[in-house]
Amino acid sequence: MASRTRSFQGWQVLLLWLVMGGIIGGWIGEAVVNVWPALSLLSKVQSIGLPAFTMDLHVFSLTFGFMLNLNFFTIAGFVVAWALYRRL
Repeated sequence: MASRTRSFQGWQVLLLWLVMGGIIGGWIGEAVVNVWPALSLLSKVQSIGLPAFTMDLHVFSLTFGFMLNLNFFTIAGFVVAWALYRRL
């Protein structure tokens, strides 16, 4: 069994950190905009991805789709999560 070094935690851990950073960044962004409405420009959302579509095969149906809703605070959360991951 190969041993892992301390600096490499795996892509799964990085993905988890990035997802949590994006979610927490979005929450903080909503709170900041509620307190300071003048910063609402930073909370404008840009959607990137593939909208959901369904394939009906009469026996079962498959739904595919992926949407990433980005704003300044979400990207800041990604950057902070990545920096924290690198420090592990």
